[in-house]
Amino acid sequence: MQIPAHRLPLRDYQQEIVEALDSDIRQAVLVVARRGAKTYTVFVEHIIPKMVKEVMNAVIVYPTAKQGFKNFWTNIENDGFKTLDHIPKELIASQSNSEDDMRITLINGSTLFVLGATNAEALRGANAKIYFFDEFVDLPSGVIGVVRPITNMNGGKIIIASTPKQDGISGGTFKKLHEAAKVREKQYTCYIPGDKFMTPEEMEVLRQDYIDEYGNDFLYKQEILLDWGQSSTASYYGEIMGAKDKDGTIGEWPYNQAYPVFTAWDLGKSDSMVVGFFQYFKGRPRLIDRLSIEGSNIKAVADELKLKPYIYAWHFLPHDGTVSSLNDGQSRIETLHKKGITNVSTLKREGVSVGIGYTEDWLPKLLINQGMVGDLPRMLRVYKKKFNPTTGDYIGPQHDSASHDADMVRYLCTALNRYFNEKGEFILSPSVVQETYESDLAAVTYSTV
Repeated sequence: MQIPAHRLPLRDYQQEIVEALDSDIRQAVLVVARRGAKTYTVFVEHIIPKMVKEVMNAVIVYPTAKQGFKNFWTNIENDGFKTLDHIPKELIASQSNSEDDMRITLINGSTLFVLGATNAEALRGANAKIYFFDEFVDLPSGVIGVVRPITNMNGGKIIIASTPKQDGISGGTFKKLHEAAKVREKQYTCYIPGDKFMTPEEMEVLRQDYIDEYGNDFLYKQEILLDWGQSSTASYYGEIMGAKDKDGTIGEWPYNQAYPVFTAWDLGKSDSMVVGFFQYFKGRPRLIDRLSIEGSNIKAVADELKLKPYIYAWHFLPHDGTVSSLNDGQSRIETLHKKGITNVSTLKREGVSVGIGYTEDWLPKLLINQGMVGDLPRMLRVYKKKFNPTTGDYIGPQHDSASHDADMVRYLCTALNRYFNEKGEFILSPSVVQETYESDLAAVTYSTV
């Protein structure tokens, strides 16, 4: 009996992956271009033989069970062979074939499960020796943490495979795991772009196909060339951020004590608030710091501001800073006043597209202090447009985890556009400001002393 039941010739990089997986490593991170046979390599050449030799549970995890059913359970390969049929039928004791229950048990007791990542309890309950996370960049954040204690205790293995995807939920995590695996003991990683298994002619045909479909080759660079920095075709600021990566405007641009600090806020709703701290001198604005707080407790944010070593000139809130709380009837700007922060006002309400235009103008010039802003550069890169799935019409920005940082930067750039002159001088100051600031929602009265 041949195991697996149907074997294709292995390319050199596949053979290397198999040898690594068969060793005593505890984690593998496979960065393999689309059509590079990463799933075939892991399942056929590693998981099946292991399940035959040793009684164990093995789990293949996709972002959703539906995706696992379509992409793996019912998949037919290029040569017409079903992926599941690589398991010799003589070794199968039972098999369940529904989207809700994808399971094969061998006559020796080993069981293969295919699960969606949204079912964390099922991942734990499987108590597997091998967990294979396919299309990792689209998996929910923290999903590996659910199973890591299990494989650490039972001497098992975690295998992670994907192509890069900056706007994937776990796209940033995937790159971090790849870099870490290069230096960690008992970890393995590989980087297999398309030119490892395609001819230049085949690659160029693919590139042109992507251009025909999307109007550019962004996705080709991501899926075939494995470009970590490639932005989504729907990204608002991806091209700008790509240029900033190269021109040095993201780097060490620290706080200068000789100049005041301004803040721009995204108030969020109930999930998160983000505050950006910026200065403007020598003709360039610079984002020197960022504060992100879970929830919408503005008093907590005010306390955090006071702990910073900055001399504040002004704080810019979005227009909804004037909206009263349902809890105490106070607006957020009034709450800040009571906390002693009085040099604050709200920005005039404008369309999101107008603010995005301001950002497109100012972002190339904005110096970003990389060490103090956390994940903000990636969030700006993956902030993208949303389209009607039925008509394909553009319907505005997509609201997700990137929205808060992107909105904060949009308000920062709006403030730069409205309240600083061409020399970079702040033109709203306590000596000239009116005591009533008119927004389109309410009149906000504040003290200038």
